[in-house]
Order: sequence, then structure tokens, then C-alpha cells
Amino acid sequence: MTPRTPRSRFYVVGGPLSRDAPGYVMREADLDLHAAIAGGEFCSVLASGQMGKTSLLIRMVDRLREEGAKAVVLDLHAIGTNLTVEQWYFGLLASAGSQLHLESEVEDYWENHPRLSPLQRWLGALHEVILERIPAPIVFFIDQIGATRSLPFSADEFFSAIRQLDNQRSETPRLRRLIFCWVGVATPSDLIQDSRAAPFNIGHRIQLNDFTEKEAQVLLPGLHRARDRAPEVLRRILYWTGGHPYLTQRLCQAVAEDRAAQSPMQVDRVCGEIFLSREARERDHHLMFVRERLLRSGASPVELLTIYANIWTGKLVQDDPAQPLLDSLRLAGVVRSEDGFLRVRNRIYERVFDHKFVEENLPLDEVQRQRQAERRGRLAIFSWAVAAVALFAALALVAFWQWHRARQDSRAFRNIADTSLATTSNAADEI
Repeated sequence: MTPRTPRSRFYVVGGPLSRDAPGYVMREADLDLHAAIAGGEFCSVLASGQMGKTSLLIRMVDRLREEGAKAVVLDLHAIGTNLTVEQWYFGLLASAGSQLHLESEVEDYWENHPRLSPLQRWLGALHEVILERIPAPIVFFIDQIGATRSLPFSADEFFSAIRQLDNQRSETPRLRRLIFCWVGVATPSDLIQDSRAAPFNIGHRIQLNDFTEKEAQVLLPGLHRARDRAPEVLRRILYWTGGHPYLTQRLCQAVAEDRAAQSPMQVDRVCGEIFLSREARERDHHLMFVRERLLRSGASPVELLTIYANIWTGKLVQDDPAQPLLDSLRLAGVVRSEDGFLRVRNRIYERVFDHKFVEENLPLDEVQRQRQAERRGRLAIFSWAVAAVALFAALALVAFWQWHRARQDSRAFRNIADTSLATTSNAADEI
């Protein structure tokens, strides 16, 4: 068994990183989110699981508070989903009041307006208590926004109210101090359930991309055991993970704890042990999460897996942000956009969620249908190939016949010319 060292504290796996964590990788999204909020824009950070959303949120909250703004984090999972409409809105308001040190004031407002709807009391407290008492900019981070889909009632009116607040900012100056940023595993079309309403796509969408090799250089100190070969080792880690935040932190940690993992070849071995073996595929909670999103996201698994299989085999599937099935694939985290087309996101996913995985999770009749379609496709290609070969052979035969005929004609012409010349010569001799 490969000797292990004590668990590395440099890397953080399966949880958020604090602002002062040495292994935090700053990305373009850090700068983009801060710039958007500083500019007073509503924002969204919607991405697949374990992309570093919460770590980004923690650092942004700390930074905004240092700059004098008021930052409020409303964690919808913490508020709960098995609630009435009134309990849910009161939970949002109580959490905001507690973080802004206005708990008693917002509770008094709630109690003093019983004839208003829960949404009206929530909005009223924002206008008449929070904005009245706090002159500084106020940023509401609505975390775990996808939890609204699990509520026993529709949250459409909540999102419609936020849209209305955004629309009113141009006419109501104090509303410009109020900024919302929603964070979670969701798409704009997920948030509003009414199919007749427009998707909730207001504000600035923050793209949370995988680590680039340059950004990932901050991870090198944790690989000090590899010494001079640490850059090679990190490069090989990124070869497998493609810069995916969780996969990269996890593989870095495993390599750092493995005393024998001091070369790119050993990185391959460690990657196989923790991600690629059958046991690892069933044990790693991140891979399990991705699998569940692929198979039980609410989209048709047959359609989803069929599109994914096309991408996996290298077929060109154009990226279309308006296509819900492609959104589902992006939220599962298995694909990325490259030059306008979708590709499997990294080599770990390519190995784990392979053609065998697709076949095992498609209904048997669908597998047979696709195999028949593949056979028909191959037969059609073969038929076209045979026809093309036959056509080229026929053209070659015609060309050969024409060439042969031309050669015979040329010989006949030369014979006639030779005979004529001989006749002429004999006639001259007789004279």
C-alpha cells in the first residue's frame, strides 16, 4: 500500500474556502462580480455543483463589508422548504434583520401589518425599515436559489417582485442602494415555473469558469514534496481535471498526501485510484452528484443522454443558451463550451461518464433503437461508398476506353501518313 502523509491543510475539499485560505484560486469571476456590484448591477452566479460559488460569496461579503457596504446572505436551505408562504417570507425578513441589526424593527413591521400579504410585508419592510434606517449600499446574496423549486408553493411572485424592484431603480433613487445577487445550481428558466412568463434573466450573469493553468499556480506550494517537478505534477493534475475546482483541489490533496506521487506518472496512478476505478465512481460524492444530475434533473434522461453521447463521441453539438436540455447538461457540469460547440468538460468525466455509462442508463429499447440507427447509418455510408467506388470505376473505364481509342486512332493516322509518304516518294523516284 502506498504510504500516506497526514491530511494536507493547504487544500480544501468538499467545503467553502475562507478568504485567507492559501489554496484559494482567484479567477476572473472575482473581479467581474465585484465590478458589477460596485456598479450597482443586479447579478447572478448560476453554475454547476462544487464550482466554488460559496467560496466566492464568502470572500465577496468580507470585501464589501470592509468597503463600507452592508452584505446580507440569505441561505434558502437554512430557511427551509417545508414551510407556508408566510413562514418563508418571515424567515427571509428575520434573517436579513438579524444580519443588519434591525431584528426587532423588521419583526415589529411584520406584526403591525397583518392584513398585507407575506410578499407585501417583505417588500414593505425593505422600503420602510431597511432602506430608511441604513444609508449605505445593501447587497442581498440569495444563496442556494435552486431551493425555491422545492417549496410547496410557487416562488414566481418573489422573482417577479425582484424584477419589479430592478425596473423601479431608475425612478426611485434610494432603490439604487439595493442590490440583489442570486447564487446556486439553477438556470434562469428554472426559477420561474410559469411557462407563460419570461425567464428570470435580469442582471449581470457572472461566468464561473474552471481554473486556467496561470490561475492555478497558487496551488503549487501544497505540492512541495515534488520539489523541482512540482510544476510538472500540477500540469498533469490539470490535464486530468481541466481546472475543475473540486476535482483539482481533491486530486492535489491526494497527490500531496501520497509520498510516492512525485512525478506526472504517479499523478495518473493517484487519479485512477480516487476517481476512475469502479469503487471510486460509486464512492466519490461529487461524481455521484453529477450522475444524479444527469439522470434525475427533471429533463428527459433519454434525450439528455443521447445529446451527451453525441458530444462524447465527438459530434459537433452547437452551444445554444436558449436550449433547456443543454442547460441541464451544463448544470450537471459534464460539458463546456469551446468555440461555440460543446465538449466533454475534462478527462475524468470523459472516462467516468463514458459510452458504457450511457448505455447502462438508457432504456433497453432506446439502446437497441440507437444501435439500429447506427447500423443504418453505417449501411448508408457503405452504400454511398460502394456507389462512389462504382462511379469512379465507371469513369475510369470510360477514360481508359477513350484513351485506348485515341491511341488506336493515332496509330491509324500515322499508318496512313506513312503510306501516303511512301507513295509520294515512289512517284518521285519514277519521274
